[in-house]
Amino acid sequence: MATYQTKEELAQYQLNKVLLHLKYSYDKSPFYRRKFDEVGIKPEDIKTLEDYYQKVPFITKEEIIEAQGKNPPFGDMLAVDRKELSRLYWSPGPITSPFIKEDYDETAESIGKAYNKILGIGKGDIVDYTGTYNWVVGTLLDEAFRKTGAAVIPGGAGMTDTHLDVAKRLKTTVIFGFPTFLLRMEERAEEMGIDLKKDLFIRTIISGGEVLSLEGKNKLREAFGAQLSEIYGVADFPTAAIECPYGGGMHVLDDCVFEIIDPETSAHVPPKEGGEIVVTELVRKAHPIIRYRTEDLTEGLNLEPCPCGNPALRLKRILGRRGDIPRVKGLFISPKEITQVLAKYPELGQFQMIVERPTIADELTIRIEYKKPIAIEDMKGRLVSEFKEAIRIMTKVDFVPEGAIPEGAKLVEDRRKV
Repeated sequence: MATYQTKEELAQYQLNKVLLHLKYSYDKSPFYRRKFDEVGIKPEDIKTLEDYYQKVPFITKEEIIEAQGKNPPFGDMLAVDRKELSRLYWSPGPITSPFIKEDYDETAESIGKAYNKILGIGKGDIVDYTGTYNWVVGTLLDEAFRKTGAAVIPGGAGMTDTHLDVAKRLKTTVIFGFPTFLLRMEERAEEMGIDLKKDLFIRTIISGGEVLSLEGKNKLREAFGAQLSEIYGVADFPTAAIECPYGGGMHVLDDCVFEIIDPETSAHVPPKEGGEIVVTELVRKAHPIIRYRTEDLTEGLNLEPCPCGNPALRLKRILGRRGDIPRVKGLFISPKEITQVLAKYPELGQFQMIVERPTIADELTIRIEYKKPIAIEDMKGRLVSEFKEAIRIMTKVDFVPEGAIPEGAKLVEDRRKV
């Protein structure tokens, strides 16, 4: 990530990288060669970012799942010899995300420089990373924070009391976490008689992985007496946009190209208009991500100059998700994973996923029809355990008689209010 003084310089940098990335992906990845050939274009047909927006095909999470399912573990997307791989991540879907050492180091470097440039995180800072480490990209974000020069505590998820105690003892200055965990820390501190402003030394809170309401944002800022910055990440690029202290949206990183499309027509829309976020990240060589439809909906892109001087576009408020792969507690939950668990039980029928946020945390309820009499409590306990193994979060299970889920009912019913 270089430093640019104007939007024009940044746009030229991104165009140059896009052109190189398209050629590399076409030459090295059978998946992208097939995608390009299907629409009748070659990398050399792309001369401008407008060409890129109009001609280069989208990819979706479902396509990646399908490709890897047909030819595990990587499908036909891999663009390097598998002997070069040095890091693999796994997420529900399932999706395997491979990195070569160069990918891993450059991604961490790009994100780390952005945290240093936008939030001033660096030497002398102590960062408590409270996200999940196992399976997903927590180790990559940990490395990015270390690239800033900061010291990083690999705290991980859970153990709220310990995080508060360690923050006090080690004089932690930066804390990263999902909104639900950060809000739980605030609640727990009050219960323990800890004054977050006086007893801790947090100057910057970084919130990501879930939609944070304006009420929650203000609550955390006031409780900690700290700057709160939201981030947005996608497709194993765990931070693709960062909110600076001036607000107004999240600055898009130099090595990511963001665009907004109409989620119904897929047409490219002007940046100021709302719609679905599409991302290309320009670093990874093992498993390129080009024009990835995130299914995340935003108010749009902020084109106004930022007082901080960063020329990058700012991603405005995230409104939620479309489609049938909701993000719950920071993880994308594929209905396919639920189907695979239920396939073992012929006495059970169709299901529905209901996502709610009754207080500060997301809750997922799997509503399931039963075709034959069942021992409801025994079956419920078994499924809660199996769902947690499959999708890595706790769910509720609600059994209903066959026919109770109306014909044409949404597979995913998201009742959360942003």
